[in-house]
Amino acid sequence: MAPRRSSRLAALRRLLAGTLLALLASGCGAIGFQRAWAAFDAPAEPDGMQGRWAGEWRSAWNGHSGGLRCLLTRADELHYRADFYSTYASLLYFRYQTVFHVLATDDGTLRFRGQQDLGSLAGGLYRYEGTVTGDQFAATFEAENGDHGVFEMQRVP
Repeated sequence: MAPRRSSRLAALRRLLAGTLLALLASGCGAIGFQRAWAAFDAPAEPDGMQGRWAGEWRSAWNGHSGGLRCLLTRADELHYRADFYSTYASLLYFRYQTVFHVLATDDGTLRFRGQQDLGSLAGGLYRYEGTVTGDQFAATFEAENGDHGVFEMQRVP
């Protein structure tokens, strides 16, 4: 009976170590984003996407949701770099970056599209489409694993 208990204990230790490493890595991303958020000094664009944004993400697939912040920086006339920081279950924090391609600007509304592969554990390839109108950011997302939902944010001064 001792070998079985030892095996379970070893599995529990591996699970605990993996969980702690995930939380540590998540925390390091949080610190890096907080520094970038505090140091961000690119001027907001009244008719563009550049600036600080905050709001939430919601999955229509599984009902999950969380906080969402983003630093958007103009790369060129048709592209913006997005640096996202999102929360999940109040314990995990994710940071990732992507590029949005501007499709059109009509009557004060900027339409964009983008995609980013977040890896198989996070759902695979995510595709985004959205609009920015004034201080409102609205986008939909769809992932390879079937997850889909919305990002809704407001510009932060």
